[in-house]
Amino acid sequence: MEKNKLIIFAKQPELGKVKTRLSATIGEEKTLKIYLELLEITKSVTYSLDIDKIVYWNHLTGILFYSFGNGYRAEVQEEGDLGWKMRIAFQNEFLTKPNKVLIIGTDCPFLTTEILHKAYQSLDQADFVLGPARDGGYYLLGMKEFSPYLFHSIPWSTKDVLSLTLAKIQNHAKTVSILEELDDIDDIDDLNYWKSLI
Repeated sequence: MEKNKLIIFAKQPELGKVKTRLSATIGEEKTLKIYLELLEITKSVTYSLDIDKIVYWNHLTGILFYSFGNGYRAEVQEEGDLGWKMRIAFQNEFLTKPNKVLIIGTDCPFLTTEILHKAYQSLDQADFVLGPARDGGYYLLGMKEFSPYLFHSIPWSTKDVLSLTLAKIQNHAKTVSILEELDDIDDIDDLNYWKSLI
């Protein structure tokens, strides 16, 4: 059995193509700077983890390619909605029979290395681990075996993502550990809240 894995879903930092809800308020250039900052935060909280780290990018071409550097493998997200992309990423990474697999995005500046350690540890007692986001979604999902049903019939990017995911876990008679609730950065209110704490 291979060591634990961490999947990181990320977009290439391209002007006008990241955090579009935020850019509608503060402009594309400021939004790109914020997104680059979020990428650096994600790298800083994951870098020291002794696990296999795989960054699934929306694409891997172009002169603006950003790299997390040594210690991170780069893959490309599958075409489709977010659920399908996550399902295929988990399916790919479970092919080598790792112990535990987590997935995170790059939108949560409040994520810490300690929370990630806790997520892996919680899978010793539970089938799944979820990190709830305040907008009704989740900033982290982890599992010990490939469970594709978690990605079916979910209205992604809505306030119902977390509750429907929890319902699927319950319907399959599985157990779940819930981490602390954190904020994602999606719009100007999220950004202002984050910056007010710095």
